[in-house]
Amino acid sequence: MTRFLSRGLAGFALLAALVPATASFAKDKIVIGEQNWTGAIAIQYILGDIISNRLDGEVSYLAGDLPILFAAAAKGDGSVDVLTDIWLPNQSAAFAKYVTGGTHSLIPNKQPYVGVQGFYIPGYIQDKYNVKSVYDLKKPEVAKLFAPLGGGKSQLLVGPAGWESTYIGQIKAKDFGFDGNFESVSTEASVTYAKLDAAYKAERGVIFYAYTPDWIFSAYDLRRLDEPPFDGYAQDNKKGDPLYKADGCWKFISPTVDADWLNKSSITCAYPDAKVHILASSALRQRAPRIAAFLENVSIDPASLNDLILKIEREKQPADAAAKAWVAANQATVDRWLSATGTQVAAQ
Repeated sequence: MTRFLSRGLAGFALLAALVPATASFAKDKIVIGEQNWTGAIAIQYILGDIISNRLDGEVSYLAGDLPILFAAAAKGDGSVDVLTDIWLPNQSAAFAKYVTGGTHSLIPNKQPYVGVQGFYIPGYIQDKYNVKSVYDLKKPEVAKLFAPLGGGKSQLLVGPAGWESTYIGQIKAKDFGFDGNFESVSTEASVTYAKLDAAYKAERGVIFYAYTPDWIFSAYDLRRLDEPPFDGYAQDNKKGDPLYKADGCWKFISPTVDADWLNKSSITCAYPDAKVHILASSALRQRAPRIAAFLENVSIDPASLNDLILKIEREKQPADAAAKAWVAANQATVDRWLSATGTQVAAQ
């Protein structure tokens, strides 16, 4: 027995001598597709930090337009492995092609977060004047609450030029019947936020389009105005979509399609609540099963994401550093996400 043990030890010593001291097992290489909005970037760095430090992966980031990132991730060749912030129904066509049908090449996380969008006002305006619905904006005395500080017609801040939501805001003002009381004003996000801040300091009215998650929901008490619930898309380009309904409340004609888009469009309801997913290449289930299991188990809290976006956007913290600090401060949450890997993974 001693002879066999000594032979084993000698063999181990020989192997150790032949293998360089710096050698290590190859790490799983993970490429995260970088999307160009702050919420997606915050999530990418959260995932990257956890994969690198808790799952011993080697993470890199690749920026690109979303359709290109979708196609790359669907190939399953490691060119892109993860997409961090995919909104439904906004990306329903790509979701149907790569996730629920077609190639089935992308796997969604099990618990998407909910994103909402609409018209928002400060909480003090709602509490003092009982402004709760878009239909309240038809009242002249309510509309006056949103007049600029220097005077003039009340303003509806519909969003940045060229955004689909900016056109939708103008259509809604027409169809909810308050467009006569308001001027639709297109502003970049930074200008909208400056107007919001000025209104808060003066305790005046401001009404604008916004969506969650965003840092303003951590910085201010904001209330979304009530609208009739969404019941279906009625436009032809949504035929085949699960949310299509011939007599639905949402008929949007793009200005790029018809110069008379405003009159031909009709939207008489709220946006549908968005379900926002993390997607991972199905190839990871074979190539890096622990990382794949982790990604399927990630569940983002929108309120927590609002706070993180505030640190990045308003406090100007680097996104990677802010995400790393978030991971360190939310170990219990991270441990729950990692529980799906089937192993005990200690923080480093």
